[in-house]
Amino acid sequence: MAAKPLPGKTLKNKPTGKPVRKKANFLPHLVIFIFAFLLYGNTIPYDYTLDDLIVIKDNAFTQKGFAGIPEIFRYDSFTGFFGIQKKLVEGGRYRPLSIATFAIEVGLTAGLHPALSHLINILLYALSAILIYLVFSRLVRPPPGRPWYLGVPFVAALLFLAHPLHTEVVANIKGRDEILALLFSLTALNFSLQYLDEKKKLHLFLANLAFFLGLLSKENAILFAVIIPLTIYFFTRASLRQNLVMASSLGGTALIFILIRFAVLGYLNSGELPRELLNNPFLFATTSQRVGTILYTLGLYIKLLFLPYPLTHDYYPYHIPLIPLSDFRAILPLILYLALILVAAIGFRKKSMVSYGILFYLLTLFIVSNLVFPVGTFMNERFVYMPSLGFVLIVAYLAIEKLMPLFALEKSARNVVVPLLALILTSFGFLTVNRNPAWKDNFTLFTTDVKVSVNSIKCNISAGGDYQKKAELGADTAIKGEYYRRSIGYLEKALSIYPRATNGLVLYGNVLAVYKKDFKQAIGQYLKVLEYEPLNGNALSNTLQVMNSLDNRTNLAFKIAVLRTLLAARPDHPEVNYTLGKLYGQFAGNLDSSRFFLERSAGLDPTDKAVFKDLGIVYSMQGDYQRALEAFGRAQKLDPADAQIRQNIAITYQIMNRSKSTIR
Repeated sequence: MAAKPLPGKTLKNKPTGKPVRKKANFLPHLVIFIFAFLLYGNTIPYDYTLDDLIVIKDNAFTQKGFAGIPEIFRYDSFTGFFGIQKKLVEGGRYRPLSIATFAIEVGLTAGLHPALSHLINILLYALSAILIYLVFSRLVRPPPGRPWYLGVPFVAALLFLAHPLHTEVVANIKGRDEILALLFSLTALNFSLQYLDEKKKLHLFLANLAFFLGLLSKENAILFAVIIPLTIYFFTRASLRQNLVMASSLGGTALIFILIRFAVLGYLNSGELPRELLNNPFLFATTSQRVGTILYTLGLYIKLLFLPYPLTHDYYPYHIPLIPLSDFRAILPLILYLALILVAAIGFRKKSMVSYGILFYLLTLFIVSNLVFPVGTFMNERFVYMPSLGFVLIVAYLAIEKLMPLFALEKSARNVVVPLLALILTSFGFLTVNRNPAWKDNFTLFTTDVKVSVNSIKCNISAGGDYQKKAELGADTAIKGEYYRRSIGYLEKALSIYPRATNGLVLYGNVLAVYKKDFKQAIGQYLKVLEYEPLNGNALSNTLQVMNSLDNRTNLAFKIAVLRTLLAARPDHPEVNYTLGKLYGQFAGNLDSSRFFLERSAGLDPTDKAVFKDLGIVYSMQGDYQRALEAFGRAQKLDPADAQIRQNIAITYQIMNRSKSTIR
């Protein structure tokens, strides 16, 4: 059955229509608004989680408030966090609008307030559902006499609100980029329909402006350059020429965005994939495994649309396993998606709502499926936020337009369909409300989801790291010990899956040093990190710090060997050279080696007075008193109040048989 366009006004030659003008009914809007808060009101007291730190809490641009907005629009979305523009994932990230809203919040409230951010997310989410109702009320007309609450638009809006797959987008503040992208895209669709109805250029301008704002929110809004003409084709009487005008207008706006994005990032597709598994999950996959795993994830998306349990924020390696194309878990989704494409093609000319919903789903999912370009993970629940609109439209349409007509009496139809829809909404709502508390904070999220993503390297590292933080902050010895043991368990699980996980190795070394007091084993973990990542600052600084816990005399050979290893990785590191020079001079009695490394350290960091103090002592012990005085003099300039430096100068002059009175 084809979707019925509204007849609209009775004027001649109108290609599209609007609902017959009658007294506005705001009850559907109020119900949607209240339902959104019933579902997500419990998230308001929650803290920042996951990428909230990157785009809000620890983002230098966001923390500047209004003053940071120009920089937000000038750089990659992660630059404010890292301090430099990094190519973490293929294509980069340019989503300045949502980050700008966070900066505005900071500017208006003079600080960071996660409760306000959560509240705004809920409001925007509710507004999105209201817009779904309004837009599709223009397009899908219910039979005469049927109440609004049994219309496809209202049921679809409620299903969209309640779907548990959306918890990540709404409960995680950073998910505002997804919310805004869909919100502005639907606004663009609404203005496009108004333009076709009334031919006012203002509506065309507003449609393109809203579309541009959607693109600035998140790049996947670009699919609405196709979705809007597709919607016009399915639901209106607009001519091909009129549709092409709208499509070309939106295409021009998309091109402007692409050019701006290119100017900011300097590239669209670098062609360079990260050599790190957690940013490139297909790093060790064959072609067969890559295609097979993508098909498997596409099947999981459909499963989660119908049965959204269990949910997790983490679909990184290897919560999703690598499977070959010959695996039935890849073959079944392939058959299913081919069938969906066939159904969509058959219903295309008939302008079937099912065909429209399938095409909406496929088009918006395609861009984040890893088929076009790698997205940095196997899959994510937030990736199906926009595509799920196609799904709920199909479900609402089948329930209202297909299931209800099967019953002879309208009352019988309602007695079956209404309870069925109520059961679905109640079930989805229950799962949503119960999923939300996982997003309370990072500790809760990681320790909850690691029970689902049991084979995820990232989730095990995150849980292990947060248990470690909890242990360090705790006062109760028994609880601290339990937290440390759990930390070790999760970190060892992560490293058993992927031994080269450098972040996990650093955290594992930390817990070995702090809890186990096994300093040599801890240092061994840090050295593994430096083998894989020679510039890893955490591993290097932790190694130097932990070595201070080892006795210099009994562990001299071990410490020198470790420092030599560090030196091979970072020959230009002043502290490594200084520590090595000090050990050679003070404990190994090798003044020549001590002098060599101390001189090199002084050249690398001429602001460290300790280096010049020790270098002066070595010069003096070698009888090079003039250089000793020069070194002590450099140290004294750096810290004139240091009494020990003055004493060393005096002793040196005494050795040189000079009068102490000549010291200035």
